[in-house]
This record gives sequence, C-alpha cells and structure tokens, in this order.
Amino acid sequence: MSRDKVKLHEWSLAEAVINSLIRLAEDRGATAFEEVEITHGEIMELDTLVFRTAFRELSKGTLVEGTRLVLKEEKAKFKCNNCGAEWDFETVEKILSEEFSVIEEPSGTKESALHFLPNLAPALLKCPSCKSRDFDLASGKGLRISKVVMRT
Repeated sequence: MSRDKVKLHEWSLAEAVINSLIRLAEDRGATAFEEVEITHGEIMELDTLVFRTAFRELSKGTLVEGTRLVLKEEKAKFKCNNCGAEWDFETVEKILSEEFSVIEEPSGTKESALHFLPNLAPALLKCPSCKSRDFDLASGKGLRISKVVMRT
C-alpha cells in the first residue's frame, strides 16, 4: 500500500472528528471550540503529524478552525481469555514480524498488518503464553473525542 493511501486514513479520521464536533456545537449552541482532546489507540499507528495537518486544513472556515488539538495515545493491551496472560503492542509487533511479513514502505517506515485491518488480530495472533486465539484487545484501539472545551 502506498504511503499516500495511508495518509488518506488520517485525513478521513480528521474529517469525521470535525464533522462530529460541528454537530456537537450545533446541539449545544456553541460558537467555537477552545480545545479538543482526541484519544487514539496505539494499534491504529496514527501518524499524528498528518492527522494534525488534516485537522488544521479541513477545519478552515468552520467553527472548529483555530481549536487547540491535543492528541493522546492509549497503549494497546491484550488479555488471553484462556490463561489470563496480558501483553502489549510491542509483543504483537514481534509476533507479527516473526510469523508474517511487515509492510515496509519506500521511506523505510514499517507498518504492521494490524494498522490497516485491526479486526484481523484474532486471526493473526495467539497468546504468547498458551497459544490460544481466544483473547481480547482490552485497550488501545479506535479513536474518540475524549474532551472538548466549547465557547457559547
């Protein structure tokens, strides 16, 4: 997958956040936002520079323009439902690189398959302790608006 297509991911996420904020402002009678905090899961491997650029550019001419953007990463935590073992994203990357090829872009950037298809985790991974595929991604996925400061 080309790096340009990967960047589109961040742009579409930024657009969705901006649209959600505009709807929220309309519902609450806000005239502007002072600050927005976005929490994104580590498993998304979000390119924060691209996301910030997209947010800034796509918000121009809207009541979101000029909003202070705070990005926080939520670390990924996996938990086995069979043996109770817990592991992190670093362990996942090691497992994936040993069992599957990691996508390397011409720029040298490496992307795991989970970046593009996080729902494939149960098919690609197994518990490092008991080898069960019955586990949960307890945290570190998705993207959410975790805090807003609005002006009315």
